[in-house]
Amino acid sequence: MKNLFVSLLMSFVTALSASSFHISSPDGRISANIITDNVDSSLKWSVTFNGQTICEPSLIGIEIDGVDLSRDIVSREIYNELSIDSYKLHCSSSTIETEWREIVIEALSGSDSLRFFVEMRCYDGGIAYRLRVPGDGIRRVSGEHAEFRLPQYGTAWFGERNSTWKLMTYAGEFTHAPMKDLNKVSQQGPVQTMPLLCQVSDSLFVMIAEAALFNYSGMRLNALPTGEIVSDFTEQDGFDVNGEILTPWRVLIIEENLTDLVNSHLIYDLAPAPDERLFADCSWIRPGRSVWSWWSNIDGRFMDEKAEQEMVDVAEKLGFEYTTLDEGWEDVSDKWTFVRNIVEYGSAKGVGVILWRHSDRLINSDDDYRDMATFMDSVAAVGAKGLKIDFMNGEDKCRIDFTTRALQLAAERRLIINFHGCQKPTGEIRTYPNELTREAVRGLELNRITADYNRRMAENGCKVNVGTHHVVGGENQCIPASHNVVLPLTRGILGPSDYTPIGFSMPGNTTWAHQLASAYCISSSLMTMAENPFYLFRESGLCEVLPFIRAMPVIWDETIVLPATVIGEALVMARRCGEVWYVAGMTVDGGDAIVGLDFLDDGSEYSGEWIKDASAGGQCGVVAGNAVFRSDDKFGVEMNPAGGFVLKLSRMK
Repeated sequence: MKNLFVSLLMSFVTALSASSFHISSPDGRISANIITDNVDSSLKWSVTFNGQTICEPSLIGIEIDGVDLSRDIVSREIYNELSIDSYKLHCSSSTIETEWREIVIEALSGSDSLRFFVEMRCYDGGIAYRLRVPGDGIRRVSGEHAEFRLPQYGTAWFGERNSTWKLMTYAGEFTHAPMKDLNKVSQQGPVQTMPLLCQVSDSLFVMIAEAALFNYSGMRLNALPTGEIVSDFTEQDGFDVNGEILTPWRVLIIEENLTDLVNSHLIYDLAPAPDERLFADCSWIRPGRSVWSWWSNIDGRFMDEKAEQEMVDVAEKLGFEYTTLDEGWEDVSDKWTFVRNIVEYGSAKGVGVILWRHSDRLINSDDDYRDMATFMDSVAAVGAKGLKIDFMNGEDKCRIDFTTRALQLAAERRLIINFHGCQKPTGEIRTYPNELTREAVRGLELNRITADYNRRMAENGCKVNVGTHHVVGGENQCIPASHNVVLPLTRGILGPSDYTPIGFSMPGNTTWAHQLASAYCISSSLMTMAENPFYLFRESGLCEVLPFIRAMPVIWDETIVLPATVIGEALVMARRCGEVWYVAGMTVDGGDAIVGLDFLDDGSEYSGEWIKDASAGGQCGVVAGNAVFRSDDKFGVEMNPAGGFVLKLSRMK
């Protein structure tokens, strides 16, 4: 019996001595190896795409209670299977079909005999892994060894904010630099936010992202001088996790072209399915568009009850589904009566009300977030449809726990959620479909903030330099066109972006047509329009634009990035909603674009209507036109600097 026991033990140790494991995508283009390093027995992964190295051997590991589980590893494969899944999202009318191969590796840290698991999934559009550390009780994640060694000859596209806000709200201006310079390009230091897009070539794009961020701290990326990109967390001394430790997915999205990149659903594929107890019935979750009084101050009548009811009137006139009462409603005397009156007025017109609140008044976790639950009870009782929760200003674990619990408590009360001043999305809209959108983007509210800043400076007798010198990621300056043309190819890949588009009265250096096009290119299941809606109806130059604002979809069936696109210079997208196609374009330097229409159905004719820059109109001029188009036609359009256009194509009977 003793000899049998020794034999079984030796067999187990032998099973845990493999040094290399392999996984590939269902179509075979993406391959990964997980190896045990010969020098220090550390666990590493490497990735290739069609035989080209995408990620050189990079460390995998985690530190628990000060114990480093990345060294002296012995491991064995315990699972390797092909899986399929299908699901629906509120931001798409189509069912998403997904297929992947998954490998699970059991690892043992020899120095402390601690066991953990590496779970890796390989899809046709990318690869991801996470770590699972069994155990009970409260343990401290002292650090994580998530490493990415991407091609140093590539170009990095990342969000830059030239202030301490950079790592707090993910509101950076998207710009680019050589990958090899990523550690020194920012005055704020080498730590970058996600997503980080590596343009390996014109036909290969690799994006670092994070998926399924729950019960953990949000990861940032520290670019080292030696080229590695490694994990970084707000809590430099670690954070506590109760029970089993499950890291978020560490993700590489890998695509050959921009159309496949913008259509990537890998972040959602990796997110947990929704809880049937909360979301068996989702009929109350209604994507849509919202008017918004905060950005424009609605002609000095902000939070005046009659004016806010008139906002409901204009929302109905535009066909919008919501009005948002932002910061300031709680300062109104008898605030709940004020809200109830607007809710009842809106209900009669089919317009719901969304209320704003600062997270500081909700984040107290005592008694399972009693303060937040009580407030949400009041919101639901008054008949409002949802909440805009603002100023989380970080992604440490306590804030991640807060946003997760906010979504759960809101779902119990059938309230939709819009997060602002928050961390990046990681697939939450699949797990909690009552999250319609979140900010985590440098959006058009900055134009309002800049206008206020310039006004204050002028009132104090200070010189105001409007648009004379732009500092990438600087504060108190309007959104540049160069940021807008990149957003759908970067931040937009992670999920809906509450950019709050359309600001004709404060467009910065962009044109009206550019402002309109941004709403068609930057996706959000809850599209909150920045512009004063009263301005839309009284400004005669916008009368041709109004039909495009009324028709603006928030749910898309199909998206194609057209050949006129040059990342960082111009963006032209064709997007279909039902039977109607929209082509929208934005540019930085201006110029002519020739847009092929071969995405249209052969043999059909389409009625085309467009809005484009007026050649002599400067920023505030548009030209409308119409014609009949077929799939073999081309649409030629001239765009002004920082200009744009929108073309609507409706199939003719």
